[in-house]
Amino acid sequence: MSQLLVVILAVTLTFVSTGNADQLEKILENSQRPAGSVFDPTGVLTPKQQAEISAPLHGLLENEEIDILVVILPEIGEFQPQDVAKKFAEKWGEGNMSSLVLHVPGRDGTPWIFPGENVGTAVTPEVVRKSVSDGEKRAAAEPDDFRKVRAASIEAADAVRYWSGGAVLRSEAIINARLVHQLEFERKRRLLKLAALLGAAALIPMIFGIVLLFTRLSKMGPRTFPPVRKIPRLGAPYSGGSRIESRG
Repeated sequence: MSQLLVVILAVTLTFVSTGNADQLEKILENSQRPAGSVFDPTGVLTPKQQAEISAPLHGLLENEEIDILVVILPEIGEFQPQDVAKKFAEKWGEGNMSSLVLHVPGRDGTPWIFPGENVGTAVTPEVVRKSVSDGEKRAAAEPDDFRKVRAASIEAADAVRYWSGGAVLRSEAIINARLVHQLEFERKRRLLKLAALLGAAALIPMIFGIVLLFTRLSKMGPRTFPPVRKIPRLGAPYSGGSRIESRG
């Protein structure tokens, strides 16, 4: 009985996986790359949200030839995100795609950032992986799909421009938030440095006084009381020996 259940489960997973594969291939075959930079066939984002994300990415493509595509799919089944991203990059990027952002709502780890093969040549693979990992974590922390995708697209653009030695594209909110954090960090660092300097300055007179006291004590010899001088008395009081009597 247990072997039969295993066989049934394996067959079911095969059909599900095949169905997902067929569905993904159908999307790739029947869809064309959008005029903008966001592919969202099921409308996870509103047209206004798609345009807000797509506009700066489209500007990068026209002005700096930095090609970043955002793909939003409702489900990818048993496929690994990197495999799905590779399929879209090969079909629509023609080998020159700078980076691809893949978002699958509700799936752990989404969204993902996949650099193209033509970026990162000026930096080490470790630097690329670190930048991508940090960007994905920041994007995943956003509260909804729109903010997740927007953050991931900005992180991808920043990474590509950083790797290529260009300027960094950031939204005003992200600039302000990180600037405030940096200023606060610098303020605390200066306060700690000032406190350390003041503490050291306060210790200097104390240390100097201790050294001076120790020096003086070391120069002084042992203290002795002066010798007692013995002076003979001429007479003891109240002895009566010196009393003079007068007679009348």
